[in-house]
Amino acid sequence: MNKKIVIMLAAVVAVVSVILVSILGQIPNFETNILVKEIGIEGYLDENNNLIPCKINANGDKIISLDEIEPDTILVLKVSVNPDNANNPDVRYAIDVTDGSVMVSSQGIVTFNSATRTSAIVTVSAVDGSLVSDRVIITKKTGMDSGDFVG
Repeated sequence: MNKKIVIMLAAVVAVVSVILVSILGQIPNFETNILVKEIGIEGYLDENNNLIPCKINANGDKIISLDEIEPDTILVLKVSVNPDNANNPDVRYAIDVTDGSVMVSSQGIVTFNSATRTSAIVTVSAVDGSLVSDRVIITKKTGMDSGDFVG
């Protein structure tokens, strides 16, 4: 009687395993999977779709300095992913502001909803599991900005 139960359980486990693999897919093959190696925030696009590149401050941080930040100020970030043939080149955008005064969309569109917020940090991360990311500080220009940048 115990042998019949063991055989039945083994059969049930095998059937459930086949069903789960067919529903959830196969285990990824990391030998042929090309992961993202680098994400670069290049800058933002102006109203004429021209690239305004990020500046680098003395600490090595990427900076986008804006003359004014008004309610409904919008930036479209320009991001590059390398290599070009990565299996999953998709990225995730996150922002350090949680009060709703600045938001970032899944397409990299940053919207300032309040004139009182004068800076935000946007992080762009690969979603393929490679743990690659880049970040940029978006800030309002001050009188001190002229000498704060390198290169």
